[in-house]
Amino acid sequence: MITFPPQLDTTSLAPAGARRRRPAAAKPLRRAGGRLHFLLSACLILAAGCAHYSTTSGLIGGIRSVAIPVAENDTAEFRIGDDLSERLGDAYRSDGRLRLVDEESADAVLYLRVTALQDRPFTYTAAEETEQYRFSVQIDVELLRAVDGGSLLELKDLQGWGTYDADLPDEEGRDPAVGAALDMVVEEIVDRTTAGW
Repeated sequence: MITFPPQLDTTSLAPAGARRRRPAAAKPLRRAGGRLHFLLSACLILAAGCAHYSTTSGLIGGIRSVAIPVAENDTAEFRIGDDLSERLGDAYRSDGRLRLVDEESADAVLYLRVTALQDRPFTYTAAEETEQYRFSVQIDVELLRAVDGGSLLELKDLQGWGTYDADLPDEEGRDPAVGAALDMVVEEIVDRTTAGW
């Protein structure tokens, strides 16, 4: 076992009546602690000053609420307009940046028109038979300010798509592809209408 000699206490060597000094290392620690306290205090003050900040005023045209009438439908599939409007309403509710209200209380009204639907062959087998189809939807969108009818946003020919296997029944193949196409369009509409200028 190794033993070390006892440490010499230099404070006891000071002449009688002399003032004891603090070790030199104590001052920088006190300064560092003071700086840390100052920085933490400054961060808390800044955070408290920004606590009331809201992103709603930065939305397109400064709107905070929107109404969505049932989409107009220029196609033979009569349910597609209702389905689009319903999905878009759900998306705004879950996003939370714009409140969904009726037309009388809305800051803006979002008009939708389904202009085209298409089912086209997408992939083929080695025997050149259709293996998958691609469903696509085309939509026109216009966001108008409720007060004066001023145009805030206009999107023409917005497209969404989804693929499905040719062998599957509609409820397992085409219907989910229609949903995927509508969801693609809905996501684009929500992103574009909730973006700041």
